[in-house]
Amino acid sequence: MFDEIVAHYDDLIAEIGDTIAYTVTIPDSGILTLEEAVRRMGFDPAALQGPGQPHSVGSLSLHQVGTGIATLYWTNPTQERQQVTDRLAGEGYRHWQVSYDMACNTVMYVRYGADEGWVEHPEPARLPFTHWTEYLGPLIGYADFFTSGYDSEEAEAEVDMTVACLTVVELESGVRLDRELMDGPCTALPLPEPDFAQFLDARPNRSDRR
Repeated sequence: MFDEIVAHYDDLIAEIGDTIAYTVTIPDSGILTLEEAVRRMGFDPAALQGPGQPHSVGSLSLHQVGTGIATLYWTNPTQERQQVTDRLAGEGYRHWQVSYDMACNTVMYVRYGADEGWVEHPEPARLPFTHWTEYLGPLIGYADFFTSGYDSEEAEAEVDMTVACLTVVELESGVRLDRELMDGPCTALPLPEPDFAQFLDARPNRSDRR
């Protein structure tokens, strides 16, 4: 099962190009609807563009996945866009975010209620005298797997780090990122640049990790 998931994401990452920003948010109970997700991100659900409607350039794709929501954004993820989707995290929810860019930088952020964790590649997050695995938070059980994604003086990486992050998201959430999800009908939320300023204080404080 584990090897099959890794192989799936190896193939997928080889296909889908240079950049992605992907989130999954699952409530501890009940259902997180598209409309409630949009309200949590600070927008009016009336702004949603449904399947079959023209979608604005630069919009965020939203997908209902069981009781939760997945989002996709297909260009280099900016800090402002991550601040928007970070608002989906919070008490009563488990939230995962994976992004990578053309410079081969991969970032994973997770939040289970108030418990946060990070993975960064190629350089792990670090403070003096603090090992990077201490930043994994609720994902500490995957420390050996993430370690296999980093090159070391002794050996080359055994797994692509983006593949590792997406594998963990599926294992933890039960949600698979695949062609059916990416290419199927979706709802879109326009994200106009002038509106981003109101979200600058919304993202969880991560300044203490460096």
